[in-house]
Amino acid sequence: MGEKILFVDDEAAALDGYRRILHQQFTLSTAPSGEEGLAAIQTNGPFAVVISDMRMPGMNGSEFLAQVRRRAPDTVRMLLTGHADLDSAIDAVNRGNIYRFLTKPCEKQALVEAIRAGLDQYRTVAAEKEIVKKAELINRLKSGWDRADLSPADSFEETAGLPGPAEAREHLQGQVGAHSHCVVVFIKLNLLQTVEERYGEGAAGGYLRAGAKFLLQAMRREDRLFHWSKDVLIAVVQRHTSPVAVRMEISRLLMEPPQHVLEVNGRRTMIALTTTFDLLPAAQFSTLDEMLAAFDAKLIGNI
Repeated sequence: MGEKILFVDDEAAALDGYRRILHQQFTLSTAPSGEEGLAAIQTNGPFAVVISDMRMPGMNGSEFLAQVRRRAPDTVRMLLTGHADLDSAIDAVNRGNIYRFLTKPCEKQALVEAIRAGLDQYRTVAAEKEIVKKAELINRLKSGWDRADLSPADSFEETAGLPGPAEAREHLQGQVGAHSHCVVVFIKLNLLQTVEERYGEGAAGGYLRAGAKFLLQAMRREDRLFHWSKDVLIAVVQRHTSPVAVRMEISRLLMEPPQHVLEVNGRRTMIALTTTFDLLPAAQFSTLDEMLAAFDAKLIGNI
């Protein structure tokens, strides 16, 4: 999924063991002390789950996780403790510093299940923040805040070889408010207008088709791509993950855009397929118009 796990323990053998048994299932980092764990969070975070041993010299596990809570409140925190430290672990849980404590030695299956539960908790919190963010955007919209125009053009020459805005609306009507795993992504081809102004409509059409081809190759069979307006595409994707995870997936895809070759008057020019995108979960909205209004309020890439 891309979420990272951090183990903190002063025993090198314990950290080696965690890496050995868990590296194939999770993205794992380790630190040999609370101080170095905090440094790792600062330089390599965010971490979805942090698991710390209780007994460590200097800063113990409970103190370390209390610091984690202040610095990275969304991170799910767990404590590994021996039976002699159970009272301290229970007290830490009751004070709200710890999501869960695990007794040592901890079997692999119990550790895996605890990490998966922690990841679910992390994703739930992230999804709730998306809901709050959406509500704030809707409130700003209702208060008369200026909106970007994301409405489909009344007419435009469809050159991407994709279904257009009418087909997009028809498809989205069945997704909004119904499918909990559906995420709608608006994607703007940032340089399309520049290409058209400099090289003409034919070059712009080729650039648009190249962008559509690049996105289609990265999509899954159940996903759909539509040409919404002149330089805006809509991807409708189905993912059994949080919107945050989908955002990370798309960000990684678009981080290094491919180059497109423009041939104009016998000359070849390289131009990147740069994009701006934003997304919202379809299930959070009652109607398609409500979802489009939320996208408008987000001013995606100054569309």
